[in-house]
Amino acid sequence: MIWVAFLPFLVSCAHGNRTVDQVPFFHGHVFENSSPGSRVNGLSVPLKRLNSERLCGTGEFAAHFKLLGDGSVNFRVFAHNKRGHILLKTSAVLDREERGEYALSLGLCCGQCAGLSREVEEQSPVVTEVASIKVDVLDTNDHQPTFIGNDVKLSLDDATALRTAIYTVTARDGDSGKNAELIYFALPRNGSFYAVPKTGDILLVDSILGLDEPIKFKVFARDRGWPPRTSQGKDVEINPRQWPVAPSLNTQQGGSQIKVPARRSRSVLESDSPVLINVSEDAGIGSVVMNLNPVRFQAAAFELVEPDAESSPVSVSRDSGDIVISRKLDRETEPLVEISVKVQDKRGERTRVCVCVCVCVCVCVCVCERERERECDPLCVREIKIERKRATGGLPPHESPIFSCRIGSAKP
Repeated sequence: MIWVAFLPFLVSCAHGNRTVDQVPFFHGHVFENSSPGSRVNGLSVPLKRLNSERLCGTGEFAAHFKLLGDGSVNFRVFAHNKRGHILLKTSAVLDREERGEYALSLGLCCGQCAGLSREVEEQSPVVTEVASIKVDVLDTNDHQPTFIGNDVKLSLDDATALRTAIYTVTARDGDSGKNAELIYFALPRNGSFYAVPKTGDILLVDSILGLDEPIKFKVFARDRGWPPRTSQGKDVEINPRQWPVAPSLNTQQGGSQIKVPARRSRSVLESDSPVLINVSEDAGIGSVVMNLNPVRFQAAAFELVEPDAESSPVSVSRDSGDIVISRKLDRETEPLVEISVKVQDKRGERTRVCVCVCVCVCVCVCVCERERERECDPLCVREIKIERKRATGGLPPHESPIFSCRIGSAKP
C-alpha cells in the first residue's frame, strides 16, 4: 500500500528531471561583397545530427528544411546529396559595415507545408527547430583611409628642440582588423621632419635655424590590408619663425626708451664675433680644446650644427659643452676648422631661447722643438687670454661669455 501511494510522486519526479535535448550549433563565415551564390565557408550540417525523419510520407510530402531568423532572406539552404550534408549559400551581396553577423535557425517542415508557403506567399508552419546557425561576414579591404580635418599650416620657432612632436595627423579606415591598421609616412623626404609610422606624430629631426623658406610636404596613410590602400595626401606647410633679439634700454636722452632692434635671424652664419682658438697639431685625440660654459641658461644643451659630426675633427658634448678633438689634426691639409654650435635652454617642455656660437679652430705648430725641449721647458709659457665679448642678441657681457684663446710660446 505504501508503494502504491508513492508511485505517482516518483513518476512525476522522473519526468521533471529529464533533460531537454539541446539544438546543435553550427558556425560559418563568408567574405563581404561576395557575389550571390557564394558558399558559406566552414559550415556543413550533417543530416545524422538532425531529426530528419519523414513527417508526411515520401516524394513531394517528404521533410524539407527552411531558414528562419532576421536576415534569412540573404541565404538559401540546399542539401549535398553525395555527402549527406546541408550547406548554405548567399542570395545577395553582403556588407560587413551594415551587418557583421547573422543568427539563423534551421527549421524542419513537411513538403506539403513548404508547397503551400510558395503558393500563398506565407511562412509555412515549422514543425520543429533542428539546428542553430551563426554566419560571420568577414571584412575585405574595400575602404580607403581618409584624414580628419583640413590641411596643416603652422609656424614653428626655429630654436625648437630636436625630436619635438610639432603636430599629429589622424586618419580613419572603415574596415576592421589588419585592413584598419594604418602606417603614416611623409613625401617628399625633406630631412627636417619625420612622420612616426604608428602614431602619426610629426617630429623635428634636424635643425631649421636660420631657414627663411617654408617647408612643404605631404603626409599619407596606408593600411596593412591586401591589396594595401593609400589615402590622399594631407598638405603640411611649416614656416620657420625667427624671433627678434632682446630689446635694450636707451637712457641717454633723459627718458627711458625701449629700442627694439630689427628682426634678424639667430643663425650662426650671421654672427660677427666668432671665437678663435689656436690648437697645436700635436694635440691628442680626446683632448678638451675649450668649454662653452658658463652660459646664461640654468640647464643648457649644446648641439653641433655645422659641419656634421662625421666630417668634423672635433665634437661637442651635449651636456657639458666641451669641445673635444675626435681625430688627428693636420695643419697642411686642414689648417682652419670652423664649427657652429647651437646652445639651447632645455628647461620646460620646449626650447624657449637659443644662443649661437661660431668657433674657429686654428691648427698651428708649437714653437718649441723636440730637441730643445729641456732648454725651452722652463721658459715655454702658454699665454691664455680670455676675453668676454657680447653675444649676438644684445645680452649683457656677464651673461654671455665667449672665449678667444690663443696658445703660443714666450721667449726668454
